[in-house]
Amino acid sequence: MYMPRLPMVLAFPRVLRHLRSVGASLPPVTQLGVDRPDPVLRPVLSAAWDGDHGPARELLADTRRRGAWERRDTCVRHLANVALTRPRWLEDWLQKDADDPDAALVAAESEVCRAWEARTGAWAKHVSAERFDEFFRILARAAPLIDKATELSPGDPVPWRVALQHATGSRAPRPVFDRLLLNVMDRDPDHYGCHSSALQYLCAKWYGSHEEMFDFAEAAAARAQPGRLLAALPIVAATEYLTEHPTRGPVPRRRIHAAVDHTLAACAAYAPDDPAVTGIRNHLALALTRCGRWEEALRQFELIGTDVREFPWCYLDGENELRAFVDERENTRVQVAKAIPLFSRYHPAA
Repeated sequence: MYMPRLPMVLAFPRVLRHLRSVGASLPPVTQLGVDRPDPVLRPVLSAAWDGDHGPARELLADTRRRGAWERRDTCVRHLANVALTRPRWLEDWLQKDADDPDAALVAAESEVCRAWEARTGAWAKHVSAERFDEFFRILARAAPLIDKATELSPGDPVPWRVALQHATGSRAPRPVFDRLLLNVMDRDPDHYGCHSSALQYLCAKWYGSHEEMFDFAEAAAARAQPGRLLAALPIVAATEYLTEHPTRGPVPRRRIHAAVDHTLAACAAYAPDDPAVTGIRNHLALALTRCGRWEEALRQFELIGTDVREFPWCYLDGENELRAFVDERENTRVQVAKAIPLFSRYHPAA
């Protein structure tokens, strides 16, 4: 974790004086939650939990008809998580209509999620041989489910996002990855979820490098259409890199700051409380702390409010993302308070 340069003994009076006013609008820890569904999705998930697939079928069919691919992606991820622990509603849905493209997509997503759950999010050197065996067994079982999902909904990019995640886990060779990405480009060249999954394949901890990851993210953001989340992809590259190299490393610091600045500009196109960019703001908050841009980081924590996301905080604490978020938020408050002259008043940045 970033350590302050000012001796704490000199800064302590400033912290003591100003900390109460710094971040005074931040919600208390008891109100925070990780990956909470939005109000529209909540009753759909509740119905699935109770065994009723009807609301999920209607919601996903609507996203498919409208081509609301980013929204569809979010819904599928949440529904797949429910299916991991309460599979009966999905089994009933598939039994009644085995060729429903939406049920097939949730089934493919849930099986890939099951594989990653078996592997855990630990670095490879900390994953046991038994867990790896189970991981690859489940991924093999998921492959035909993904194929079916892509066939049943030919214009849908979301099954290809699932396929890209599968490619990363199954050690797919580069030509296979390239073909998957081409399929995404044919369907929705600005799909954020697909590009975020592709970025994982290209990062240094998997099959690429820091340089390739940043090149990919920057090129995607540069061609993104106005108003698409893809314009913020460089911040994902930045946080991937910064969680491995929090202070210094092989990537020039100016490139990290450029990714942050570009993403801040992309987020400015959205309303401050728009939930569409909350996930991006979680990445921004972490990146800004790693860059020592404390006032800007505090602003992002304020905009995040209670909506904590698993990524990127699971990179800091794989067992408790909320704890990692709270620790970083509190450290940001301390750093801002330390920078205020002792007898001045705190004036929040606009």
